[in-house]
Amino acid sequence: MSNFIEKTVLSIQNTFEDMFLSDTIADKKGVMQTLDPRIKLITTIAFIIIVNFGKSISFMAVMLVYSLLLAILSRIPLKMYLFRVSTISIIFSGIVLIPSLFNIVKPGEPLLFLTRNIYITRDGIYSAIIFIMRSFISLSFVYILILSTKWVEILKALRVFRFPKIFTATLDIALRYITLLLEISSNMFLARKSRNIGKSNSSNGRKFVASSVGNLLIRSESLSNDVYNAMTSRGYIGEYITINKFKIGPFDYLWIIFNIAFVILASLLKGGIHWI
Repeated sequence: MSNFIEKTVLSIQNTFEDMFLSDTIADKKGVMQTLDPRIKLITTIAFIIIVNFGKSISFMAVMLVYSLLLAILSRIPLKMYLFRVSTISIIFSGIVLIPSLFNIVKPGEPLLFLTRNIYITRDGIYSAIIFIMRSFISLSFVYILILSTKWVEILKALRVFRFPKIFTATLDIALRYITLLLEISSNMFLARKSRNIGKSNSSNGRKFVASSVGNLLIRSESLSNDVYNAMTSRGYIGEYITINKFKIGPFDYLWIIFNIAFVILASLLKGGIHWI
């Protein structure tokens, strides 16, 4: 039981550290941090669209190297970046892609026979590699955007592009709500740990977990109203006001020109982008 509490508290603390780390990275002096949030948002969306039209491994490799360089120049911790992006893109995408490796789903030239009639095809392997690279690169750009930009600036940029208020408000309230709920959970488990003497049997452990879940559900209902009321009492009306005003500068224009030229050159690779 004590191990369960310690692991839960540690997990919650790690989540808070990640939230604070995001704000810390956003305050650093990097390439993405220098850009106007609107330009960052447009660039990220554009690159995700372009990457998903990529058809050749050479083109995808160029985009992969570009995303890695962008993460380094934006002063994002490379080890954490590679671990988190690859965990989602390679493991989860790989599991989904397993059936497409076989001739039953993707007919083509045999590469590895499992049985007389079932084998892995060369086309299946090629398609799986392309898909995983697309997933990794797309997640990379999203991850870089989130870490290099403060959450309120992303929401404000979304409102500039006329995203509905209900959409941005839901995202904002959800983040604040999750943060407070994590804090309540952490306090609950720490209180239990501080009163825990000796070893607890499994029966008491199950009772504590069940009561904790029930307590959190009850408190979450009132917390949702409290979060919104606290926001409105401070002047929140669905629009976002930041200390730094959005202003497109010379570096933003250079960034746009550079990326247009880069995409054109990268698309000249054989089979780089298929628009149809």
